[in-house]
Amino acid sequence: MAKKKRHHYNPRFYLEGFADPHNEPYIWVYEKGNPNIIKATSRNIAVKKHYYSVATSEGEKDSEVFENALSELEGRAAPIFQKIRNHESLNGQERSLFSIFLAFTMTRVPSHRENIERATAESIKKMEMILAANPAGFKSMIEKFERDRGNKIGMSAEEFRKFMLEGRYDITTDPQFSLRMIPTMAKSLAPIFFKMKWAFLEATGDYKFVTSDNPLSYFDPTHDPKSFFGVGLLNKNVEITFPISKDLMFLGMWKNFEGDKRLSNKCIRDMNRRTVISALRFVFASQYSDGLNRLVQKHKESVPRTRVDSIGPYIVAH
Repeated sequence: MAKKKRHHYNPRFYLEGFADPHNEPYIWVYEKGNPNIIKATSRNIAVKKHYYSVATSEGEKDSEVFENALSELEGRAAPIFQKIRNHESLNGQERSLFSIFLAFTMTRVPSHRENIERATAESIKKMEMILAANPAGFKSMIEKFERDRGNKIGMSAEEFRKFMLEGRYDITTDPQFSLRMIPTMAKSLAPIFFKMKWAFLEATGDYKFVTSDNPLSYFDPTHDPKSFFGVGLLNKNVEITFPISKDLMFLGMWKNFEGDKRLSNKCIRDMNRRTVISALRFVFASQYSDGLNRLVQKHKESVPRTRVDSIGPYIVAH
C-alpha cells in the first residue's frame, strides 16, 4: 500500500460541511491576493505534501505516524460533529473530545506553525544579540566553542560579535520543531476550551458561514488595538469562533451568551469577517459570492501573527 504523503491540515470530513449543495461535492475557494474564485473537492484543498512527515532517528522520513494519529482523532470527532448538526447535547466525554479537536485545529494549521517558527527564530536572534552585547563574555564563549569543536569559526571573536550585533542575518527554524510542538500545545489548550461556555449559532437561509485554512479564531471586542498586550484565550471578554459547517458556528466564551442563537444576516457577515481576517491564505465557502471575494481581497494583507509565552498564545496583530 502506498504511503500517505498528501496531508490535510483541515480534515476532509470537516471541509465537506462547506460543500455547495447545488454543486456537490465542490467547495468554492477564495484566495487572498488572487481575485479568481475556483471550485474544488475536499481532496484537493487544505492539503500539503509531507506536511506531517517527521524525521526518524535513522534520518528517514516517516509520512504516516503523525498523519495516522490525527486521522484517528478525526474519526472519533466526526460523530460528534454529526450530533452538533442534529442539535443533540454532548456528554462530558464528547465535550472533552471536541475540546481536543479544537486544540489540534488551532495548532496544526500552517498559520500557527509558521508563527511558532517565526517566534522561535526571533527569540534565538534576540538572545544572540544579548550575548554579543557583552564583549568579554562573548569572546570567552567563542573560544570555548572553538576548543570543543576543534576548529575556528573563520573570523575573530570581535568581528563575529559586531556581525551579530548588526543583526543583518536571518535565522530559519526547522519545520520539525513546529510539528513536534503541535501535540504539546494542544494538550495545554484543550482544558481551556473545555472550561469555556459554549453556544452553537445557526445561519439563515440567505447567508452561510465560511471557513478557512485557519478556521479557529479568537477576538476580544473590548480590546484596545493600540495596547501593547495582545488578545489571549484567558481574556475575560474573548470570543472563540469556529465554523462547524455552512449552517453552524461554534462560539466559546467565559461569560454567558446573550441573544438569539439563530443569527441575523448582519451577525453572520460579522462572524465571516473574523474568519476571513484570520485566514492565512485561503477561504472556503459553500457559495460563489462576489461580495465575499471583495471581503477576502480587502483583507489580503491581514496575516495572523501570534506571540507565544508561558501563559498561552496571544494574537498581537492582524
